[in-house]
Amino acid sequence: MAMNGYVLNASNIWTHAMKRSVAPGSKIPLDELYEQYGVKHDLKEGDEFVQWLRNVKLTDSKRWKIVFNPSENEIKEDAKATKEARPAGKGQPDNVTPFVDDTKLDIEDVVGLSVRNGREVIPKITDLKLLQYSLQEANKLAGKDSLCRVIRKRIKELQIAR
Repeated sequence: MAMNGYVLNASNIWTHAMKRSVAPGSKIPLDELYEQYGVKHDLKEGDEFVQWLRNVKLTDSKRWKIVFNPSENEIKEDAKATKEARPAGKGQPDNVTPFVDDTKLDIEDVVGLSVRNGREVIPKITDLKLLQYSLQEANKLAGKDSLCRVIRKRIKELQIAR
């Protein structure tokens, strides 16, 4: 018996759940989840498994929407929610990094970045000298190992591109 339904990430952020990364507005078929968890936990297909998902794995009802045996109206509503949940693109492919004005950044600015902010900002920097000097300074400081790895990776990317 195949289960008709899915789990929807109703939030607008990526989430790691059920041993996978789930994009905003994406759907995971209940059949896949049943094969992964239902058989393992000896649950019956259908309502028992859906209730287990709600109570154990997907307790945040604001983030997760579980649709079991969807009607036509629910399918249309979810298509609308999926469209709203995904961030609007600017028409650029995912592999193109936007330009950051390097003249506004100093070595201290780059070295002072947290790793989280560095992962967003550093791939957009195109000034090789700024990155090399920032790496030299960051190497001298304790607790900047992860930031140094991000900077080294960007330096290699720029050197390969040239």
